[in-house]
This record gives sequence, C-alpha cells and structure tokens, in this order.
Amino acid sequence: MDLGLEGKVAIVTGGSRGIGRAAAQALLRAGASVMLASLRKESVEAAAHELALSGKVEGMPCDVASEADVERLVKESVRRFGRLDVMVANAGVADPYKNLLDVTVTEWDRMISVHLRGTFLCGREAARAMRDAKIPGRIVTISSTSAFECDPLGGSYNAAKAAIVGLTRSMAIDFADWGIRVNSVAPGWIHTDMSAADLPPRGTPIENLGALKRAGEADEVAAAILFLASSACDFMTGTTLIVDGGQTIVAPKLRW
Repeated sequence: MDLGLEGKVAIVTGGSRGIGRAAAQALLRAGASVMLASLRKESVEAAAHELALSGKVEGMPCDVASEADVERLVKESVRRFGRLDVMVANAGVADPYKNLLDVTVTEWDRMISVHLRGTFLCGREAARAMRDAKIPGRIVTISSTSAFECDPLGGSYNAAKAAIVGLTRSMAIDFADWGIRVNSVAPGWIHTDMSAADLPPRGTPIENLGALKRAGEADEVAAAILFLASSACDFMTGTTLIVDGGQTIVAPKLRW
C-alpha cells in the first residue's frame, strides 16, 4: 500500500529511543526523510547515525518545553530538507509516580511542560510552517491509555496525557482550513527502556493486561503513527487511536 510518504519530510521528537525511534524507522522505510529531535545531543546524533542505513536522517537536540528550541527545530528542518510534511510530537517523561498529595509544583510543572506545552509548541510551529508553504501536512501527537484509565500514583502524567487528547481536537479544528490533519495515538503498556522495570520479560503472558495478555512493542505503535502520518487518513482528524492490545476494554475480574 502506497502511503504517500515518498519524498516527504518528518520531524520526530523524542526520537532517539523507544516509540520515537521506531516511528522514525517506519517513516524512513516508507520513503520519508526524518529529523530526529531529543533532549541530549549525544543520544540523538548516535540514533541518527544508526538509522542512516534506512534513509535520509539527521539529528538535532531540542527541549520541547522551550519555545525557542522548537522554533529552531522546525526552521532548521525546513532549511535542511526544504519542507515539512509531518510532525510527530512524541517527547515525554514518565516520572515521578507518587500520590498527588506529595507532588511538588516543580514536578508538576515539568510533567505538564514537557507533555502539554511541548505538544502545543510542536503542533503550532509545524502548522505555521505547513500553512506558509501551503502543505496539507500531518501532526501526530502521543497520548496514552492513561488519559482514559488513570494509573494509580500517576496523577500528573494522567492529567498531561488527557490534556493532549483535548489539545489534539482543538488543533484539528484550528488547523483544518489549511488542510492540516491532527490526530493522536494512545499506547497502552509498551516494551521500551522506560517501562522495563515495570514489565515482565517479553514472551511472558500477563493475565491481567487486556485481551491479548501482553505488552506491546514500539514498532506496533509506530505502525499507527505511520498510518496517521500518511495520505491513508485523509478523512480523519481530531481522533485518537488506542493501541493497547485490548487493555482498556477488559473490566477487572471481581472475586467474592
């Protein structure tokens, strides 16, 4: 199936590892050029070097909570590649997990800044570049099943991911006049280095984890991102695809 990504240009934030890296790999295989962005210069440059066998890719450090950094990321991507068609706003953090009674304002602000402000800035700057170039682009945000079923002790994370769902809908409305589609992916438990301490080894059935009884893989989430980045979703905007192996459809078993 031709996804219409040959010759297109994408930015993937949080692209040096996990879901972001898998998304970058999928976009490269589909024929897009990719600008990887991540907070640490060393890690993003190493990831870009490793992915270079799959296509045209460069790396650039970026703090998505910084307006200046995101503006620079988008402008530099357009300068280097000539255009911008896809923004994958993936960068995020997952700590601290603690009762909201014990969450400090600093911890709260960091979570909201990286996830919500970062998604807003990436979406806004990408849409401005797409509008100015008259490119009907794609913006893909990353929410979580935590937006719909709250993780205990994950109040700030739950709130940030739920807000991304609402922000995605608002951006979809505001950017529609320029042909820009904005959609979100909400992963469940996925095997990445960030979740390694919370999940059993791959191949181990997890009886209480949804219909498929397992955690997902980063490339399974990347497949959904690739779809939303492509021309295959022309009549979709403002929606959220849940990629969770049936995690959110299975009610807990009650024992009396």
